[in-house]
Amino acid sequence: MHDTGTGFWLKELILENFMSYEYARIPLKPGLNLISGPNGAGKSSILLAISVALGQIYTERSKRLKDLIRRGSKIARITLVFDNESKEGRRPISVSESDTFLLSRYMRNDGNYWWEADYKRVSHDEVTRLFQGFGLDPDNMLIIMHQNTMERFSMTTSQEKLKLLEEAVGFSSYREKVIEAKTRLESIISEDESISELLGKAEESLGYWKEMHEKYLLREELEAKRRWLKREAIWARVIKQETALRMLEEQRKVKVHALESNQAEMEHTRENIKIWRAKLDSWKTSSKEYFYELLHLEKEHTRIDALVAHYHELESLFNSFGKEAEVLQIRTEEEEAEASLNGLKEAITRVQVELGAIERSHESNLETYINHRIKEEVLKVRRDQIEVELKTIEDDLEKVKQKLNELASLKRKAGERIATERKQSEIEAEISLVTAKIEAQGKIPEETEEIYANYSNLFEELKEKSKIVSANKREGLKELESRKEVWRKVTTDLLDSINSSFQRIMGSIGATGLARLRNPDDIENAGLELLVGFRGSTPVLFDYYTQSGGEKTSSIMAFLLSIQQMLRSPFRAVDEFDIHMDPRNREEIYKMMLSSMKDAECLLITPGQLTVTDPGVHVIVVQKAYGKSGVRELK
Repeated sequence: MHDTGTGFWLKELILENFMSYEYARIPLKPGLNLISGPNGAGKSSILLAISVALGQIYTERSKRLKDLIRRGSKIARITLVFDNESKEGRRPISVSESDTFLLSRYMRNDGNYWWEADYKRVSHDEVTRLFQGFGLDPDNMLIIMHQNTMERFSMTTSQEKLKLLEEAVGFSSYREKVIEAKTRLESIISEDESISELLGKAEESLGYWKEMHEKYLLREELEAKRRWLKREAIWARVIKQETALRMLEEQRKVKVHALESNQAEMEHTRENIKIWRAKLDSWKTSSKEYFYELLHLEKEHTRIDALVAHYHELESLFNSFGKEAEVLQIRTEEEEAEASLNGLKEAITRVQVELGAIERSHESNLETYINHRIKEEVLKVRRDQIEVELKTIEDDLEKVKQKLNELASLKRKAGERIATERKQSEIEAEISLVTAKIEAQGKIPEETEEIYANYSNLFEELKEKSKIVSANKREGLKELESRKEVWRKVTTDLLDSINSSFQRIMGSIGATGLARLRNPDDIENAGLELLVGFRGSTPVLFDYYTQSGGEKTSSIMAFLLSIQQMLRSPFRAVDEFDIHMDPRNREEIYKMMLSSMKDAECLLITPGQLTVTDPGVHVIVVQKAYGKSGVRELK
């Protein structure tokens, strides 16, 4: 027995009600397993069963799995028995603790299909993940090549061929890394384009909202000014009333003081009136006394003056009669009378002087008295006027106080006192002007500041993100080119290694061959092209239409043999590897298969007999009798 290196190998295949098999146990060994038998015996069904059990859904024989159930049966089962003995403390299939790992695929004719691993139900994804670690992909035709798959391989595109090769030799990660880098770069480019577009829109929106924000700030400034002006207007009204209150209180003090002064002056004037009235009364008494005295004196003067005149007449008369004695007597009496008369004249003059003095004093006193009386009346009028004015002031004070009381609530709303000397009308005019400016701003959303801040932040974030994305894009481009270069190198090295074997194998059958990389700079369109030439002809592109059937089969098998040492999968299989080959090429290819496939578990299916034998080849013969296929192991 040959060691597969990983310890992973398929020990046995058990078929139950599968296609032409009712029940069969097919033992397999590491190295080359050769299955032969006549056409229609059921050879290809063995490889098909293995692929279906490994998770292949599409099959060449049937697109519906239920068609693979043996006619007349309700359920079919395929069981793969793997060696799972521990090697160096590790089991190949770590999920199993058994030395033998069983994988069964069940198919019911009602369309219900499932897997069991060590008798526990598992999903298709679990089966796929289980064998991915070994590089065993039943859908890769370079690992398992079914009947007629060679025709399919010759029809695949160069891109498909290259991907099949990468997956088979485990180089998919290089392409995946490139595609991952390319996808990431495309994502970054897409993100960059999106950010650029968003940045443009954000800048446009930011411009609009910046203008709106400037209007908003201007409106806020105007609103603040209007609020200040309204407060100033309130305080102007308050200050006006407070000023009026102070002025009225000052006026009231003046009027009260004037009234008090008026009252004091009135009392003083009345005292003077009393005094001067008394003086006038005293004058009347004195005047009467002097008047009566003067009257008496004047009467006496008149009497004496008449007496003197009478004495004159008597003297004249006595003189005419010559009566001297009588004349002398009369003269004596006349002289006495004249002396009395002179005394009376002096007394009258004195009394007249006194009376004149009294009269003059009376005029002055009367004038003073009248003036005091006039002053009294004037003071009364002034008092009445002051009282009326004081009443008016007190009424105005009440009105001002009432207005101040009415302004109390507005004062509280107006907040801190604003000292202003402006008139309310002036302030109201400015409020109207500010209001007009506010209305001229138009409708501005209340959330403008928040929106502008959001757009500003978004714009800055987008700019920063744009820088980051641009840097990521540069790094992404560098990474992509770096990974492409790595992919190109490993792929070129791979093909160089394959070509040394491919050309040697093709040379052994008298042909030439070359595997080359197509579009190495474009990983999406890069492909694998095979150039082959037979019978000395110039190598041409290998495809379905150019080469004959035998040439196609020989070319494909030569290519398969050239990559055997590079395949990851420990299990490989080829159905009808020798179809259309001439006997010489068939024997030559088989020889090379014996030497190149001994280190892996390989299943070869051929309808013919091979003359070249090797004791290391495990041969299984398939025969069919009475509608049932059976197998026989050649020892």
